[in-house]
Amino acid sequence: MSLLRHALCTLLLLAFSCLPAPAADLAYRDQLLKEAAAKRLWEERPWQILLHYKKAFAGGTVSRISDANFFLSPTGRTDPAAELYATIAAFFRPEAPDGEHPLCRFPARLAWLSAELSIDPSRLPGAACSEQQEQIRTIDARSAVLVFPVGHINSPASMFGHTLIRIDSSSKSNLISYAINYAADATDANGFLYAIKGLTGLYKGYYSLMPYYQKVKEYSDLEHRDMWEYRLKLSKEEVDKLLLHALELQRVASDYYFLDENCSYNLLFLIEAARPSLHLSDRTGLLVHPTNTIEIAQASGILEPAVYRPSQGARIVKVASLLEDEGQQAAVEVAQGKRAPTSIGAVAPTAQGQREVLDLAAELVQLRLARKELEQDAYNKLYLKVLAQRSALGTGSEADYAVAPPAPPDAGHHTSKVGLGGGVRRGDWFAAVHMQPEFHSLLDPDQGYLKGAQIKFFDTRVDYVPETGRSRLRTLHLLDILSTAPRDRIFKPYSWKIATGWDTEVMEDGRDSLIFRLNSGGGVSRRSPWGGIVYGFAELDVDGGRHLRGTVAAAPGISLGILEQIREWWKVNLEGSAFCYVVGDDRITLKATLAQNFRLAQQQSVSLSFSYGDVSGHSLSEHSLLWNYYF
Repeated sequence: MSLLRHALCTLLLLAFSCLPAPAADLAYRDQLLKEAAAKRLWEERPWQILLHYKKAFAGGTVSRISDANFFLSPTGRTDPAAELYATIAAFFRPEAPDGEHPLCRFPARLAWLSAELSIDPSRLPGAACSEQQEQIRTIDARSAVLVFPVGHINSPASMFGHTLIRIDSSSKSNLISYAINYAADATDANGFLYAIKGLTGLYKGYYSLMPYYQKVKEYSDLEHRDMWEYRLKLSKEEVDKLLLHALELQRVASDYYFLDENCSYNLLFLIEAARPSLHLSDRTGLLVHPTNTIEIAQASGILEPAVYRPSQGARIVKVASLLEDEGQQAAVEVAQGKRAPTSIGAVAPTAQGQREVLDLAAELVQLRLARKELEQDAYNKLYLKVLAQRSALGTGSEADYAVAPPAPPDAGHHTSKVGLGGGVRRGDWFAAVHMQPEFHSLLDPDQGYLKGAQIKFFDTRVDYVPETGRSRLRTLHLLDILSTAPRDRIFKPYSWKIATGWDTEVMEDGRDSLIFRLNSGGGVSRRSPWGGIVYGFAELDVDGGRHLRGTVAAAPGISLGILEQIREWWKVNLEGSAFCYVVGDDRITLKATLAQNFRLAQQQSVSLSFSYGDVSGHSLSEHSLLWNYYF
C-alpha cells in the first residue's frame, strides 16, 4: 500500500471516530514512544528531511524552518529526538477543530511513523481533516515536473529565474495540475531595497500549493517568461511522499535569503522527501541560485530531458518578426479596436500576410485581457471579430510561428567567477584578480541566461603594480543591477540600473582615488538591426571620498551603449558616458569603453577591454585581458 493510501486510510478512520482517546490509547502511545526510542528514529534520514534539519555551524542540529508553528516541542527546532517524541504524543491529543489536529497538520510525519512503527490507525483519536482530504482528491497526484521559468528582466526578484514543482494528475491537460511554489513574501518594487532585504534575511519565505494555470498566467502571459520543464523520475509512491510533505509545509514560514535559502534550495527538500536516498540539499555550496536546482538534480539522474514552453511574449515577438512595420501597426490597431479586421487587405495584400496580421492581433487581444485592459464582454466581442475574419482565410503553416528554443538553463555558466590577468593603465603594467561571487554580468556569455540583464554582488577587483610593488583595490561593488529591456511597438518597458560600492576614479588634479559611489539611472533600450540591444540611460552619480572637493559630490550624466552577440562565442559591448559634477566637486568626466568576451567553454571565457577617458583635461587609457573561470 502506498504512503498516500496509507495516510488516507488513517485519516478516514480518524474521521469516523468521535470520542476522546481512552486510557488504553495512552498506553499504546507510550508503547510507540518506547519503540521509537529503541530504534532511534530521530537519526533516520527521512525524519531529518521532513524537519529540514542541517548541521549547525556551532555544532549540533538546527532546522532551516524558523516558524515555531512547525514544531510540536519547544526545543524541536534544534532537538530532533524531542520533536519526534512530541509528534507521537501529539497524535494522541483529544479532538481539535477541523484540520487543526496534528494528525491533519503533519500527514508526511504520520505516514512515515505509521510505516516505521506499524501504527494501528484505529487506536488513534478522532480527527476531522476534510480540507486536506479534498486537496488530495482534487490534485490526484501521479507524476511530478520540475519547472524553471526564465528570468523576468524588469523584476530584480526574478531576473535570473525561479523554480517550482508541478504535480500532474491523470488528466491530459497540464493546466489543471497543481504547482508547489516557494517564494519570499516580498512586495518591494525597488530593486535596491529588495536586494538588501533579500541578502539579510528580512523576508519570510512560504511554500504554497495552487492551480498550475495561475502560475502559467503569471509567468507566460503577464511577465512573458519562457518555461523549461524537467519531468522527475519518481514513482507514484514517491510523488505521494512529495505531496504529503508539501501539504504540511503550507502557511509555514522560514527565513528567506536571496543567495542561499531561496526557491531553489528549499525545493530540494521536497524532492528528498520523495526519495530520501538523494542528498540534493547537501550538495549545495554557500551560494545557491535557481539553475543550481537543475544542475544538482541532473547530476543525481532524477531528471528527464528538458521541454521548452515559449511564453506568450515570445510567440508575439515571433509572429511580429514576420511582418513589416505597417503590418505590425495594423495588428496593434485591430487589437485596440481602432481598425476593423476586414480592412487589413490594404496593408497585407496576400492571404498569408493577412493571416499573420490577424494572428498577431488575436495574440494582442488576449494580452490586453491578461493585463486587464479589457473587460471580459469587450474581449469576447473583439476576439470573435478577429477570429471570424481569420477563419475566412483558411489555415496557415504553424511551423512559421515556431519559436526556436534558446539554450536551456543548464547550458549556462556557473554563477561564481574568478578572473586572472593584467593590463596597462596610464602606461604602467599591472596584474589583476577579479572576483564575481554572484550572478551574471552584462558581458558574461548569455547561454542559459536572460539577454541584457545583470546582477552582481560583491564584485571585486584587486590590481598589483610591479613598478610600485603595491596592491590596490580597484573596485568593490556591493550591488550592481542593470536591466536593458528592449522596447518596440508592442512592448514598452523601461530600462533601469542601480549600483553601489567603491570605485577607483580620476580626480580633478589627475590623481587616482578610491571613492564610494551610489549610481542610479533610468532609460530605454531597443533591439539593434543585428539582433543586439542599443540602450541609453539618464543617470545620477553620488560619490563620497577624501579627495573630493566636498565630502559628498553629485553629478548628473548620461550613458549610451550597444550590446551585440557577434558569434555564439563572441560578445561585444561598446559604451560611452559623460558626467558633470555640480555639487561637491568640479569635474567633467568622459569615458568610452570597448569590452569583449570570448567564450572558450561552458565554464571558461576570456575578456578583453579597451577604455579611454578624459577628466577635466587629464586623459586616461586602460587596457586589460582576463581569463575567467566560472564555478
